[in-house]
Amino acid sequence: MNNIANSKYSIEKIVEKIEEKMPSLSPTAAKVIELVNNINCSPLELTKVIKLDPVLSAKVLKVVNSSYFALPQKITSLERAIIMLGLNTIKNLALSAALLSQFEVKGQKYLLDMKEFWKHSLAVGIVAKKIAIKRNIPKTEIEDYFLAGLIHDLGLLIENIFYPDEFASILKKSTEIGLINAEEEELNKLNHCKIGKAIGEKWNLSQKLINALYLHHDLPMVGENFEFILTISFANIICKKNNKGLVIDKISGEINPIIFNILNITEETINEIVEQLDAEIEKAQEFLKI
Repeated sequence: MNNIANSKYSIEKIVEKIEEKMPSLSPTAAKVIELVNNINCSPLELTKVIKLDPVLSAKVLKVVNSSYFALPQKITSLERAIIMLGLNTIKNLALSAALLSQFEVKGQKYLLDMKEFWKHSLAVGIVAKKIAIKRNIPKTEIEDYFLAGLIHDLGLLIENIFYPDEFASILKKSTEIGLINAEEEELNKLNHCKIGKAIGEKWNLSQKLINALYLHHDLPMVGENFEFILTISFANIICKKNNKGLVIDKISGEINPIIFNILNITEETINEIVEQLDAEIEKAQEFLKI
């Protein structure tokens, strides 16, 4: 492949295309990301920023009052939402709304079944969150797992937008040679994980989220945040094996038992999570409307 073709599929070209063809993050969204990354962010700071964007405020409150959280009474203010659900949960809700809105480009056509794509993304987020709860991860960090699962495949949407012809070939080849192999064959070693990492860095997401975008097809056993990344990867495998939402390439064979040991979780617990998953996906559908 010549240098011109090589440059067409470079990370630099992806970043350039993001700047050219995708809407810029709004000032409010950029500020939300800044606050999400700031461990010293106060409820007052977050509330002030979200209120600058009435649409974002409405979206956050809509999800807060959905069956996903099943609060006993209707919440009408962001201040009350933070009291009821915690600062980190509202941060992640605002971030989810900001990121998902980037892909609501008028006239954009997707080769993927978008309903099934987001169903899979929701499923991975839910399973990752449930595993985190079972592992007694601190409550302030639980929604990080859901958000990482929700956005883990954003690189696929970028591929579809920027390389529609190649993406059509990728979808055809994936059933035979696997998604990553098909991507790297069509895009000169580029794949949706590398693209996800690039967009995560471009948008200044936290390193944990960038790692989830980049490494969710890996099963890291060591390294920074490796248990977080492993949980997202494991959740992705579980959802693929159980055909939850869009599954481009099937997962065959048994799950490595070492994963259960590292995460200190049993197969019985995973089976319980899977049994409840369809009902949980239904409750979380409100996220697809933000």
